Amino acid sequence: MRAMAGRRILLFVAMLLLIALIAESIAPRDEAPRAVKGAPGATPPPATGDVVEARLPASKSRDVRARVGDLVQIEVRSRAQDVAQIVSLGIAEPVDPELPAQIVFDADRPGRFSVTLRDAARRVGVVEVVAEG
Repeated sequence: MRAMAGRRILLFVAMLLLIALIAESIAPRDEAPRAVKGAPGATPPPATGDVVEARLPASKSRDVRARVGDLVQIEVRSRAQDVAQIVSLGIAEPVDPELPAQIVFDADRPGRFSVTLRDAARRVGVVEVVAEG
């Protein structure tokens, strides 16, 4: 009787594993992960427009202007260790006094996006992306 119950449990576990394998094989996959931009070893997404480069904080204007389709590359400096981020785009990169953060993303939608230093709770600039037109 115990042997039969053990076989049933083993069969049930095998069926669950089979179902999990089938589900994994047919689940849609992202072609390129976009969670963390500018991560070491990551390649920036292909841009269809120009490359917009900027350094923040800037001495004159804190606005970075780009068009939809541009590749935006921002170097963010800080006097202390912090995290440079664009919260609404889900981008965050560590910054150190000796190593600026490199934020790289494809401007794929129009809007105004604040660039902030998380720990200092300070905005260092704004990326304004306008629709082509």
